[in-house]
Amino acid sequence: MSLDFRAQLEHQSQLFRTAIEASEPSARVPTCPDWNADDLLAHLTEVQWFWSTVLATPVRHASQLAEIERPERADGRDALLSAFDDAHAKLCDALGSTDVGAARWMWTRDPGLHTAGYIARRQAHEALIHRVDAELTIAQPISHIDPVLAADGVDEILRVMLGGHPEWTTFAAQDGIVRFEAVDTGDNWTVHLGRLAGTHPESGETVDETSMLPIDSGEPIATISGRAWELDLWLWNRGDFDMLERSGDTVALQHVVDALAEGLN
Repeated sequence: MSLDFRAQLEHQSQLFRTAIEASEPSARVPTCPDWNADDLLAHLTEVQWFWSTVLATPVRHASQLAEIERPERADGRDALLSAFDDAHAKLCDALGSTDVGAARWMWTRDPGLHTAGYIARRQAHEALIHRVDAELTIAQPISHIDPVLAADGVDEILRVMLGGHPEWTTFAAQDGIVRFEAVDTGDNWTVHLGRLAGTHPESGETVDETSMLPIDSGEPIATISGRAWELDLWLWNRGDFDMLERSGDTVALQHVVDALAEGLN
C-alpha cells in the first residue's frame, strides 16, 4: 500500500496541535526531558518552516544553507501556535506545488533521497513522533498510528537514520544478524551487527560506535518483533523494550540497544 505522505503530515500535525494546545506551556515533555511543551511546539514549528523554505527557495545544494535567515522564536503560547500554523501551511503548500522527484537539498548520504518526495516522507514521520511526544506530555493515551506509516517509519530508521553511514566511515561487520518483524503488517528487516569508525577529513570529527547495517537477507541469531507502531516508537526511544517480543542471542539484542543509544541521540 502506498502512502500519501503529505496527507499524513497534515493529519499528524493536526493531532500534534490538538495535544500541544491542551498542554501547559511549562509542562515537561517526558520523552524530551530538556524541553517543556512550548519548546516542543517551537521545535516542530522551526522544522516545518525550514523545510518549507528548502522547497520553495529552492535549496538544492548545501552551500545555499548559509543564505537562509531563520526567524526569531515567537514569544508566548498564542504567538507560537500562530507561527506553527503559518509554518505548517507553507510546508503543505510547498509540497503540493513541487513535483515529488524535484531535486532538493537533504542531509542523507543517499542522493536518491535528495528530493521533495523524501522531504514529505521525513516530515510525516517527524510530525508523527512529535505528536506522540505532545500526547505523552498531557498524559493522554497515544492515539491510533497507521500501521503502514509505522512500518515505513521502521524502514526509514533502519535504512536511512542508522544505515546511512557517512562515506568517511567504515563499517566492520561482526558475527551476528538480527531481524525485526512487524507482526501486524508482515514486514521484516534484517541488519548485520558491527562497529562504525572513521574520522571526518575536514572537521576532524571522529566516530567509533556500535552500529548496524541493513542487509537484504541472512540467518538471524536474534529476533525483535511487535506491532509496527511498537517497533517504530521503540526505535525512536518513545517506547519500552519490554513491550516487544525478543528471542535469540542476548548479546546481539544488547548490541541493538547500544546501537540505538549511540546512533539516535
